[in-house]
Amino acid sequence: MTLPTHIILGAIIGKVTGNYSLAVVASIAPDLDHFSSYIKNGVIKNPRKLWHTITNEEDPYGDQRGIFHNIVFFILASIILILVFKNLGWIMVAGWFGHIILDALDASDYWPLYPNKSFNLKGFVKYFSKQEILLFLILFVIYIIL
Repeated sequence: MTLPTHIILGAIIGKVTGNYSLAVVASIAPDLDHFSSYIKNGVIKNPRKLWHTITNEEDPYGDQRGIFHNIVFFILASIILILVFKNLGWIMVAGWFGHIILDALDASDYWPLYPNKSFNLKGFVKYFSKQEILLFLILFVIYIIL
């Protein structure tokens, strides 16, 4: 999913929990592992290649959704976050989990057990498409209603 879709989900969680900034950061932070891929593959040094990579649903390197998208890592980190940060941990976990759900819905490669690539989950929402815009609008309406 694109950044705006993750942000609106974080805003919904923030509205429910009363902590917008933490919820939004938690909903976009898992994509930090994209930067590891961009640096490792030299994409970050070439603006044209970087733009093509971030606007395309294909992952030519097979590692853009790395450890922060791994379900096992998420579960273990969630336990630690909740034990250490209590209520704030729940907000972080909700944002992170929402991010994972959105990424599971989109049609890009998603290996929930990364770096093990034996299971690839591809959703039905095409990246940066009318479908995703509709999903964004639905989430926006939910945000307004809350």
